[in-house]
Amino acid sequence: MSRGGLLANHLKTDIDSSLTEAKGWDNLWQKHFAKYQGDVRHAYYIAAVRRRNERRLLEIGAGSFRDVAALNRWGVFCEGVDFSSESVERARKIQPTFTDRIKKMDAACLDYPDGAFDLTYHNGFWVLFDDARISELAAEQARVTCSRMIATVHNAHNRPFRSKFAEWGKTDPLYRIRFFYADEVASLMKRFCRHVTVLPVTGGMTDRLIRLGLGPNPVCWAYRLYGRNQRLAKFERLMCIGELAG
Repeated sequence: MSRGGLLANHLKTDIDSSLTEAKGWDNLWQKHFAKYQGDVRHAYYIAAVRRRNERRLLEIGAGSFRDVAALNRWGVFCEGVDFSSESVERARKIQPTFTDRIKKMDAACLDYPDGAFDLTYHNGFWVLFDDARISELAAEQARVTCSRMIATVHNAHNRPFRSKFAEWGKTDPLYRIRFFYADEVASLMKRFCRHVTVLPVTGGMTDRLIRLGLGPNPVCWAYRLYGRNQRLAKFERLMCIGELAG
């Protein structure tokens, strides 16, 4: 990651470059892995936008693998990959049913054939990289995808949310990340996709249904009805969905 790339985006804080290496992530993730297991909101939103003919899913940079496990529990085939041995080992221990779908792999060189998955996605994966590195990662994601690819990033339109991360980042490098505007993440995706849609996710009204313990079906219905019409500034993240050519 170039220093010039870091300075080019004013919404990127002083990122700890060690987090882009497996060893650095392993050390930090030991402190955070368990905390992130309970938040499966993103899995609900993936279920909401998934099409019926998208039967094989892949999560890249899966981290906690919580979304992978949730989708599989709901009957959706989903594999997950991460470059961190710590993440993979911990996930396999707490999700023994899905060990064959939890894999150690480099996102820049995925060990899958072209078009292996109908839908690929990640949540917060791009927030540690500059545009040049994101283009490399997006190209590899597009290669293994035959229908649509999704990138969910932290929402720069939500100023209070950005301020929280800036404060937390003073003591914890996990929160020193890059935030994106909608047109910014869409532009990165358009290099590889013929059509791109950006949807706001997490932090809105649909989250309340998720917290009530409702299954994915009513949450999907509510999101399709209400979620897309909410103001960007109210949500924590932006889900950028790209249609691949063909």
